[in-house]
Amino acid sequence: MLDDIIQNPFPGLRAFEEEEDILFFGREKQVDELLKKLRTQRFLTVIGSSGSGKSSLVKSGLIPSLHSGFMSGAGSNWKICSLRPGVNPIGNLARALSQKGILYDYDSADDEQMYSSINESVLRRSNFGLIDAFTQSGIDPKNNLLILVDQFEELFRFIKFEKEAREGKRDSVAFINLLLKATEQRELPIYVVFTMRSDFLGDCTEFRGLPEAINEGQYLVPRMTREERRDAIVGPVGVGGASISPRLLNQLLNDVGDNPDQLPILQHALMRTWDAYKKNNPEPYSEKEIDLDDYIEIGTMEHALSQHAEEAYAELESPELKQICESIFRALTERGADARGVRRPSRLSELCQLSNAKPEQVIQVIEIFRKKGRGFLMPPVGVPLTEDSIIDISHESIMRVWERLMLWVEVENQSASIYLRLCDAADLYEAGKGGLLRDPELQVAWNWKEENSPNAVWASRYNDLFDKAILYLDHSKEQNEKEMLFKERMQKERLKKARRITIIISIIAFAAFLLAIYSFELRNLATKQTILAEKESEEAKRQRKLAEDQKLIAQQSEAEAEESAKQALIQKGIAVAEQENAKKSEKNALLQKLIAEQQKAYAERQKTISEQNAEIARQQQGIAETQTELAISNEKIAKEQTSISSRLKDIAQARNLAYEAMMLLNDNKQEESRKNIISAYKLNADNNGPLQNSDIYNALHFNWIRAIQNKNQFSAHKFAVRSIAQGPASNQLISVDEAGMLYILKTVNGVLEPLTSYDLKDEARSVSTSPDGSKALVVTSTGKGILLDIASGGNSIKESTRFSFTGIAKLAIFKTNSEFAILTNKGLGIYRTGNTVEQVRFAPGNFSTISYSRSGKLYLVSGNKASVYSNSENIPEKPESVISLNSRITSLAISPADDYLAAGTYDGGIYIRELNSNKAAISFTPHASSVNDLKFKSVNGNLQLASASSDQTIKLMDVNAIMTSKNTEDILTLRGHNKWVYNLIYTPDGKFLYTASEDKRIIGWHTSMSGIYKSLTSDKN
Repeated sequence: MLDDIIQNPFPGLRAFEEEEDILFFGREKQVDELLKKLRTQRFLTVIGSSGSGKSSLVKSGLIPSLHSGFMSGAGSNWKICSLRPGVNPIGNLARALSQKGILYDYDSADDEQMYSSINESVLRRSNFGLIDAFTQSGIDPKNNLLILVDQFEELFRFIKFEKEAREGKRDSVAFINLLLKATEQRELPIYVVFTMRSDFLGDCTEFRGLPEAINEGQYLVPRMTREERRDAIVGPVGVGGASISPRLLNQLLNDVGDNPDQLPILQHALMRTWDAYKKNNPEPYSEKEIDLDDYIEIGTMEHALSQHAEEAYAELESPELKQICESIFRALTERGADARGVRRPSRLSELCQLSNAKPEQVIQVIEIFRKKGRGFLMPPVGVPLTEDSIIDISHESIMRVWERLMLWVEVENQSASIYLRLCDAADLYEAGKGGLLRDPELQVAWNWKEENSPNAVWASRYNDLFDKAILYLDHSKEQNEKEMLFKERMQKERLKKARRITIIISIIAFAAFLLAIYSFELRNLATKQTILAEKESEEAKRQRKLAEDQKLIAQQSEAEAEESAKQALIQKGIAVAEQENAKKSEKNALLQKLIAEQQKAYAERQKTISEQNAEIARQQQGIAETQTELAISNEKIAKEQTSISSRLKDIAQARNLAYEAMMLLNDNKQEESRKNIISAYKLNADNNGPLQNSDIYNALHFNWIRAIQNKNQFSAHKFAVRSIAQGPASNQLISVDEAGMLYILKTVNGVLEPLTSYDLKDEARSVSTSPDGSKALVVTSTGKGILLDIASGGNSIKESTRFSFTGIAKLAIFKTNSEFAILTNKGLGIYRTGNTVEQVRFAPGNFSTISYSRSGKLYLVSGNKASVYSNSENIPEKPESVISLNSRITSLAISPADDYLAAGTYDGGIYIRELNSNKAAISFTPHASSVNDLKFKSVNGNLQLASASSDQTIKLMDVNAIMTSKNTEDILTLRGHNKWVYNLIYTPDGKFLYTASEDKRIIGWHTSMSGIYKSLTSDKN
């Protein structure tokens, strides 16, 4: 580094080296104290805070003084073995001892490898390995050997790796024992010095003997006084052939303050200031002083290091090199759980694997950051880099000052945290105690994988579970995508149906509008025709009256004619003379009679015409009345269609109100949400909307659980709740978890309260109660059956007997109070209980589930087939009938009246069949994963089917609606569990449902919207 003219007398962030003692000022008093301490104690611990100059004090202060013979009684012949523990402390010590000129002299690099192997073998042989290596090397005993362990705190990170590996190896303990035993003896001149950050001092208590040795040979590096810091600045400047202005000197002393952590940053700022000074004054031996202008140009101490690092980062020519740079620095730094920053030296070959880059690319980046005048990375410039070179940052202060690196360290810490959480989840899943990842955890883990592209080399820094963790993540992603595709398909179908409903409503509304117009026109026409008919009727009546008047006149004329005839006859006898006149009068009378008869005939015709006109008028009035009735009927139809349109609109509005209620509840506006959902329920009910709707149900449910403060959830179980059963009373349940903890719970309107508990101390899989509720049967994965006597009040549990069966239990179920069945992975066993438990039948086979009907028939499932038996003696060869599905059956249920069968499948499907008719069965797929349990129950007079699934949901279905109209739109989806739902049970009155899950919880649910509505509007809530 030194020429005729010193290029730069300040090393920057790295420590001073042994050959730079000419530039090392301000520590003379501390060097003397170290020499005195080492002379009396061969085990010397140099302790100080980060940046206090520990390494520089030893390398450029103590070691040159030893070579100069300043330690009395030891001479000047010293062999300096310098190393850092890293991740292989004994191997690194062996390689350091094998360096040429330490214990051996050789010419070939192969000899160095050979001696390294020999030394490591000797060191690992016993606690006296270091002494043996010194003796066997044949080195002159007059030569003193100094073992310098720099950055001793790296050993504590290595300890963490040892513990996580769980291999039983403790190289860290062996390494400490080698150093302690070598310094306890006095025959051979072996000395040990190590430097360590003071914040790791407490970690030394993990090693027996080390705290005692530290107490005897501890040297705590003191703070430099202002005068010593002045010497540390002025001295190297003078050696470099320049001078510094008093105002800059004072500014530097003020900026560094009393904090020893600032010393490396001061050295770096001085190095940068010197370069700026030389750039502005290139001539040798310039008389101009280094001044404030040069200092300000480099950004002062506050920004010099970060600015300098950014300059180096800006020299990277491509995004690829910048990505490699980030990978390198993230690999070389670590932040522990206690937030302490620790350097993490790594081989260049490992950095290549971590960054997925070629060696020449990684070297290109390293050279930029370690070039002359920078020194951010070690080894220093000039040392050739190979794939075996150990790369390290020059000082921890870079981690605290360079803002970009601080961000990278935080990203690395978060990345490691996500990876370790992923490993924990994979372990739990593999052990059967956890499920697959779900959002948001899945999305966070997947984003981490996509953004960081982790590999096995990176993961090996934390553990060896990378392949398993990534496989678990990929599997979780695959299952989630299937579930999302299913949800997306269902959403699209719902949107399509909503659009169809909207179109239908629009068409109906338009048709109603047209009908209203048409009926209005018909009504007007009918009114006009009625008026016309009335006019014609009046005219007919007038004509009839006229005809009757004319008839009366004719009759009067006829009477007068007859009277005239009589008078004529009388006058004939009296007046013969007037015979001719009489004849004339007679003729005249006859003429008058003829006229009268003609007038009478005319009157008769007028009467007939009048009657015909009256009939026509009556017909016209009938037509008018018919058209009026048609118009009224059309108007009624139009009103009905308008009413239907309005009803559908109100039902849709009810669902919108339910959605708004959920939004208000999410914003903690509970009272507003409650009012909204009550309005939504009423609007739906008033318009004869569906009895069950998921949107309205969920808003009602979440308002209800908010009102009761989530007391519908029981969370005392510490492990997955595999099974629940009816308790001894109608308002009681029995639950059991995987660890064998059994609870009897009181149920009051969906609220769960524990009455008593019992620890079975075995891995329970299923619980069942006898029909009279006096006995409970628990079966375990270890092949044990446990019969319990349950008090009628549910406040005491007494173990009756334990018995063994073949295989790992899957399910237990009572047929009668004295007979039950146990299903295992080996087959089906039928048992009777009295004073003892007796196995009466065992049918080997791979069965998945069983169920008894009320009539006592046994339904036994294997694969995709359900076989029916009336007699257990016929199992499995002679079933009465067999029901086959297209998918593997995982659950089965028979309705209370033995009239329906339901089966759940592995792929989330449900099959429903009416047993007492030849109607076609119905199959549909409401779940995205395996259906684990099914139960029938009459709810408000309607048969309901409940299903529990591994997709974390419960479905409630109206069986009649599904079987008659194939309507699966109004299936309720209950969400609340965050892992697989294993088991479910209705209360005897059918008003509530309880579910058990892998998430260690039991949750109570209303089985109808009307039930929740009553709870929300009652005085209690």
